[in-house]
Amino acid sequence: MARTIERALLIAVAGAALGLAGNVVSPRHIPYIAPPKVAPQPSDFIQLDDARQLWLASGAFFLDARAPADYAAGHVAGAYSLPAADFDARYQQVSDMLTLETPLVTYCDGLRCDLSHDITARLRQLGYKNVHILQNGWTVWRKAGLATTTGDQP
Repeated sequence: MARTIERALLIAVAGAALGLAGNVVSPRHIPYIAPPKVAPQPSDFIQLDDARQLWLASGAFFLDARAPADYAAGHVAGAYSLPAADFDARYQQVSDMLTLETPLVTYCDGLRCDLSHDITARLRQLGYKNVHILQNGWTVWRKAGLATTTGDQP
């Protein structure tokens, strides 16, 4: 009986070691301790009229935090897809067009959608200073009759 327990313990330890080692070399590395979620401040949000003015002046990049299928079904005209779930891979596609001072407007859909909050936090960690969240962005933009488009291109 003691031998069986010893073997089971050895298998469990070996399995844990292999899992941890695999996580270290994996491109989808899962953090061992999740960083604390930073709640957005009221100053992080932008009103629809202000976002519209930035869009009209072509002075800001709009970043859609939703899944690619949702983006393709409809998005703010000129917005780039930067899905929160695939931030690391997709960020490289837009980063060359941005400076740390570029005005950025992130959005997703729904009052309880935190995807835009997540990419705003990630962008700020990367040093971007002028990032704003358009709360419930897709819905309010579309309902206001502002320019939208479909497909996988801005």
